[in-house]
Amino acid sequence: MATGSRSKTRSKPADDVVSTPAPGAAAGRREQILQGAQKLFAEKGFRETNLGDVATQLGFRRQAVYHYFPSKDDILYELIDRAGRSVATSAQPIMDAQTPPTEKLAEVVRNHVRQLLTNVDIFRIQFSELFKLTSDRADMLRRDISAYTQAIADVIAAGQKDGTFVDVPPMTQTLLILGMCNGTTEWYSARSRPSIDEIADDAARMALTGALSR
Repeated sequence: MATGSRSKTRSKPADDVVSTPAPGAAAGRREQILQGAQKLFAEKGFRETNLGDVATQLGFRRQAVYHYFPSKDDILYELIDRAGRSVATSAQPIMDAQTPPTEKLAEVVRNHVRQLLTNVDIFRIQFSELFKLTSDRADMLRRDISAYTQAIADVIAAGQKDGTFVDVPPMTQTLLILGMCNGTTEWYSARSRPSIDEIADDAARMALTGALSR
């Protein structure tokens, strides 16, 4: 006959049970997942990577990754948002400075290229994937990019107003310049020359050469 005493043997936690870490540890865990996913997205491609791959890469249980990010799209959104904010935030003091449009445009281009090539993997992923995504969050990220693009167009419009820049629609010029800058992510390699700063300087020189009124 069974007794009323409790068994001292504890069952192992179920695979879908994830303990809640302290706030600092949780932030560290999220950052590990983001960095691990970014590495895999860059190596294997976003479409070919799943959350199980991220968990294996980090030595986590799959449920630990799901605890922080319900889908790989959520990881992608956060990586793109973080990268986009780094570009916009670093450019804002340049936009706000009381400097001539030529100087302002050159510095914006330098900053843009430096930001891209310092974290080239995520920008390569962004350029490949963002415009394929259909969700409110993706729309918000695209609006943020549009706002940044418009701010650069405003700089060019100011240069046209004082006769410095060529009479080509400001948004057209902006998209051509950003296309040139964004294209550096396709061929840049940290193992080869020129350096990031040299590429940024060359891009600024090329942008001004095309923008200046003859």
